[in-house]
Amino acid sequence: MKALIAYGTRYGSTTDIANKMGEILTEEGIDVKIVNLAEEKINDVSNYDLIIIGSSIKIGSWTKKSLEFLERFESDLSKKKTAFFVSCLDANDPKKCKEARENYLEKVAKKYPSIRPYKLGLFGGVIDMKKYGFGTKLMVKALSKNLEKQGIDINKSNDFRNWEEIQNWTKELLI
Repeated sequence: MKALIAYGTRYGSTTDIANKMGEILTEEGIDVKIVNLAEEKINDVSNYDLIIIGSSIKIGSWTKKSLEFLERFESDLSKKKTAFFVSCLDANDPKKCKEARENYLEKVAKKYPSIRPYKLGLFGGVIDMKKYGFGTKLMVKALSKNLEKQGIDINKSNDFRNWEEIQNWTKELLI
C-alpha cells in the first residue's frame, strides 16, 4: 500500500503532525510520501491508495495550497481512500470542538462532495509567539483574555497536540 500525506502549514505545527503520521504508517508497513504543498508540487496522485490531506487553520481558513490541491485533484481523489485533518487551537477548547469540526472539516468536505473522506481529524495546534508575524501576534493577543481563562500563558510556547489521539486516528485509517 502507498500513502500520500499532503498538507499546508503556516508555522510548522502541521508539519510535525504529518511527519508523525508518516512515521506511524511506515511502522505499519506502508510506503509513505509526505509533501508540504508550499514546497513541492504534486503532479499525479494515481499511484497512491490512501491520500491524507491536511492544513493548519488561521482565521478560520485552510491554507491556500491545501485547498488548491483539493480543487486540482477532486476527480482523482473521488476514486481514492482519503482523509482530511486540520491543526487548530479550537481543538483545545471543548466548547469549540463541535463548531471547529463543522467549520474546518465538514464544510470543506461538502465543498468537494465527490471526494467523500473516510475520516476527519481535528487536532490541536501550537501557540508560539516567537514564530509569528505582526498580524498573527495581534490576533493572538486579542484572544489572550479567553486563553488566560483557560490557564494559557501566551508568552510561553504552548503545544496542544495530543500525540496519542493523532497516533490512534492514523492507525484507524488502515482499518
